[in-house]
Amino acid sequence: MKSDFKFIIFLILFFISGLHKDLNAQNLTGYRIRGYIIDSVSKKPVEFATISILDSAKNVVALTYSDENGLFKSADISNGLFSLNLSFVGYRQKTIPFRIQSQNPVFEFGRIYLIADVTQLKAVTITGTKQLIEQQPGMLIYNAENDISNQGGTAADVLRKAPILNVDAAGNVTMRGNANLRILINGKYSGQMARSPGDALNMMPANSIKSIEVITSPSARYDAEGAAGVINIITKKGNESVSGTIELVTGNLEQAINPRISLNRDKWNISSNLHLHRFRNKELTSLERITKENGVETGRIYQDIIRDNAKPHSSGDLQVEFAPDSANLFNFSLNGWLGNWPQNSEQHNRRFLPDGTLVEEYRQSVKTKAPNKGVDFNLGYTRKFKKPGEELYFMAQHNLSADVYNYNALQRDNEEILMYQEINNNRTTNREWTFQSDYILPLSPTGRHALESGVKTILRNVSSVYDVSASQDNQSDLLLPIAARSDQFDYQQNVMAVYSQLKFKWNSGWALHAGGRMEGTFLEGNQRNISVNFKNNFWNFVPSATLFKKLNANNNLTLSYTKRISRPSIWDLNPNKDSQDPKNIVIGNPDLRPEEVNQTEFTYALQTNNDLFINMSLFARKTNNSIESIVTVDTSGIATTTKQNLASNSQYGINLSASFTVLPGWKINSNANVRYAKFKSGALNILNDGIAWGFNVNSSWKLPDNFSVQVYGDYEAKSITLQGYTTERFYYSFSAKKELPLKKLTISLTTVSPFNSYISQNEVVRSAGFTSTLRNQYLNRSIRLSLNWEFGSLIKGNSGRKITNDDLKNAKTGG
Repeated sequence: MKSDFKFIIFLILFFISGLHKDLNAQNLTGYRIRGYIIDSVSKKPVEFATISILDSAKNVVALTYSDENGLFKSADISNGLFSLNLSFVGYRQKTIPFRIQSQNPVFEFGRIYLIADVTQLKAVTITGTKQLIEQQPGMLIYNAENDISNQGGTAADVLRKAPILNVDAAGNVTMRGNANLRILINGKYSGQMARSPGDALNMMPANSIKSIEVITSPSARYDAEGAAGVINIITKKGNESVSGTIELVTGNLEQAINPRISLNRDKWNISSNLHLHRFRNKELTSLERITKENGVETGRIYQDIIRDNAKPHSSGDLQVEFAPDSANLFNFSLNGWLGNWPQNSEQHNRRFLPDGTLVEEYRQSVKTKAPNKGVDFNLGYTRKFKKPGEELYFMAQHNLSADVYNYNALQRDNEEILMYQEINNNRTTNREWTFQSDYILPLSPTGRHALESGVKTILRNVSSVYDVSASQDNQSDLLLPIAARSDQFDYQQNVMAVYSQLKFKWNSGWALHAGGRMEGTFLEGNQRNISVNFKNNFWNFVPSATLFKKLNANNNLTLSYTKRISRPSIWDLNPNKDSQDPKNIVIGNPDLRPEEVNQTEFTYALQTNNDLFINMSLFARKTNNSIESIVTVDTSGIATTTKQNLASNSQYGINLSASFTVLPGWKINSNANVRYAKFKSGALNILNDGIAWGFNVNSSWKLPDNFSVQVYGDYEAKSITLQGYTTERFYYSFSAKKELPLKKLTISLTTVSPFNSYISQNEVVRSAGFTSTLRNQYLNRSIRLSLNWEFGSLIKGNSGRKITNDDLKNAKTGG
């Protein structure tokens, strides 16, 4: 903790010493311009218009864009004579001179009307688009609504194309090779995501997503959980009187219906989404495990597994916002989900001696029932005071969910005679309350400097009841309860947190955010039948700091440091022994402790007014007491996997994101990463390191008559794990879209991996006593047709704050 304080103090002293002269010369009041871009005919706001501010020498000194309400503003100029240059496709360019003076520090342009350039118009509708990738301090933004290949897909398809992120064929999301991240929806915690991100992402339609915020260095305002970072999924809202969309999707692997509607009347804004989805998930797995003793082979196990499951599910939400006046905002939201996620499988198992003698062979059929359901309730209140930037927030959230995972495993010999049967019924319920309050106190008249503070409480109660019955002796058809494997595991996790952070922004282009968060965690667990109890209380101080320098209108630099922790989830802790695959047993560890992460990042960003965007980040991350999956193998070749705190890991790397226009109508955006990873465990005598890299390319063309096409490819090379590595994988897709503006219809056709039936990826796990090679094949060749009909205009609504419970490390991944 002392080193954390020293770092913050050093950073602040460095900042103050470097800017002392500059600060004395500045007027802390600051200067701003503001205005609205309006279509001269329809009188509607013009979104995405480019606003360039030029000095007297015609050099660009600041650059911004109009938002969904046509609003633009900038605080990056000082005294002097300037000109405002407005440009947008389909409109005549407009230039307006203006002057900033000490006696008039804020220049209000009011409404600026743009006149359509009729020589450029071939249709009655004018469409503008943001850049696909944008940069803001501390985050990258992927504007998913502008990517045609997302039509008809799910949130998992969207995250595949976001910068820095990777989504494997099983739906597991990682950021810079680390799966320990938090996924929020509109800035709030989601019970779906806490249960299983892979399932939840498949329950969210792509066409409901406006953008993805990738936050690599979360500030003190965020919960300390999420070592890799935070992903915030922003959904579309409406502010027309009535607006909405209906999307129908059909394909060989998935079918969906996605209606959405929004009502906006006077002081009320109401929106609702529904998602009905069914998809097929097929996996082929081949396992080869070689057991050793003193370096000499003692046996081999071969296993072939087929999983082919249909997974129907649905989700929906209702959001209500009421603004009685400009100073008060009340919001309520309700999100519910239900679905069935079976993992039925057919297995063929064989065990051989070193000389090739077959000593065991059987086939196992596993039938599962995995329904789940849940609901999130959110209440919020926002109060804005007369002083610019002064705001107070109160929020409350309640989450209820129930998960059932039952399996019936039957072993038969080659003559189909029943040898063994096991039934494991597991029901998990979660009840959670969250209360939060935040207050922003401006430290300057314009609100450019501010103190933000807040408190938060999470009260979490989880109960997991599991009952196991199995064949006894030679009576394979007689099932008897196994008391040693049946129990009720009750778990309480209460978190108390307080944070404070200072935000400074100067006219020189410098900005500093520095703060700290103190979190207390109080854990209690109880295995009722065997009367095993445990308690664990601990406190963590989590500092963070971000130093930002805007070099000019197009270039900026960011240096950041943050400390994070990761608490184990119920899926990590649950002691229920999952032996549906008798050669690969999984069991939780109630004795897990949180892991601790320190991360530093340096970023350079370039964004010009000719659609060129470049973001380059250097990062270093060190994880102590890391929660890792540890695999052990006994003398008969049976592997047991459990989470343990027996290792540390370090990662150093570089990320590069770029977006540019090749020719009019042809855009390319790409992401690349290279990182060095080092895993070390003294307890297991393991040292494993290596370099991992990957890149993706997304290219789109706008064609005549409202046609557009897109090509996407994603390659990930070999990556290192604690006990082994995973091999490379390649994912690609082709998309085409036809828009019918007069009918407000959009028809999209997407095909994934048309030249390969399966995506292949191998996992290798090894130690002194064994080597396991798992060859996975995921059915991925698909074709998807979607029809989207819109009415009204779906754009962003009010920005009331929501609860963001991002404090649990989730171990349950994939659908």
